Amino acid sequence: MLLICHPEGVLYERAAQLEGVERVPFALGRLSFLNPLTCLRLRRFFRREAVHALVVNLPADLKAAAPAAKSAGVRHVVYRRGSALPVRDTWLNRYLLGKVITGFIANSEATKARALVNNPSIIDPKRISVLYNGIDVAAFDADLARAADRGEVFFPPTQSGRRPFVIGNAGRLHRQKGQHLLLYLGRRLLDAGLDCRILVAGAGERETELKNLAADLGLGDKALFCGFLPDLAPFWRSIDLFALTSLWEGFGNVLLEAMLARKPVFAFAVSNLPELVRDGPEGNGKLFPLPDEELFRCRVKGRAGEEERVIPAVFAGSGDEREKRDGLTMMAEAVLVLSRDPEKMRRMGLAGRAFAQRFSLQASMDELEALLPYGHNL
Repeated sequence: MLLICHPEGVLYERAAQLEGVERVPFALGRLSFLNPLTCLRLRRFFRREAVHALVVNLPADLKAAAPAAKSAGVRHVVYRRGSALPVRDTWLNRYLLGKVITGFIANSEATKARALVNNPSIIDPKRISVLYNGIDVAAFDADLARAADRGEVFFPPTQSGRRPFVIGNAGRLHRQKGQHLLLYLGRRLLDAGLDCRILVAGAGERETELKNLAADLGLGDKALFCGFLPDLAPFWRSIDLFALTSLWEGFGNVLLEAMLARKPVFAFAVSNLPELVRDGPEGNGKLFPLPDEELFRCRVKGRAGEEERVIPAVFAGSGDEREKRDGLTMMAEAVLVLSRDPEKMRRMGLAGRAFAQRFSLQASMDELEALLPYGHNL
């Protein structure tokens, strides 16, 4: 297997640990497809290596590498899309999806549906396969076991054996991830009398803003920002409930990790998350509606040249009847109920573990391998 990626990227570094993977350093940018020398180098590489199938994951790769592969005679040119945002209806995208690629893989049903929003005919839906992200279950379990052996945990029990109810969130500190809602949730729970802590793992542009909000809400030591963690095992061992407050998602791998760690999962019903979180007596968690967009609107600017996207999000602290119907209120009420029912938490955790094991990395790779030479959609 050949892995073509940026020589200074994290992927290139991590791939050094993988057996059977040959790294090919090649830097592609947003405008690389306009450089004829870059396209020529790619075409010659594909011919020299007699590449049978190419999978591209980023729009920049789609624009530059996919046409080069097609002209080099690569049999399968597949675009794997992991963003649940609409494909822009441009002549270039119509050409690439309609004339260049031989297959389109979406990482969820939601991603598949969203890809066609701007132009339902930009690609035949029958040519789109859904292949969920995979997770290395054995490696995840090994990390957890090592953390347990070392006793690594953020909130150890007190001498009396008591510990607070810990709600965790992991992800980059970005508006998309909605960690501000998590802080409002913590304030509500404390006001309702629950001895809880908010544990946030991740780094990003909103760190100062979120820490200031935590201070404004009077959370003090009830909210802990532990930064980027290369190993999340101590985080998983520290929490009782995982709350994903994202306003939208590409897939939500972190939910699968929470399930593997046997943690109940709460989230807003956005993007593909209803495909992962199952409610009910045998469910692994609960879903809630996004707080009413009329209470507050969160503007998210796209990249240069893209229109501004308006994402409904948020929380206003009024006590009127409308607020009682918003998703944050519902989530807070559900946390209070669940915190008093350890047996239900245990059952949710077990259900999540069983569900997440279906997304093993090996199963995903087997399915991808089957799609490339033989899949009827491709």
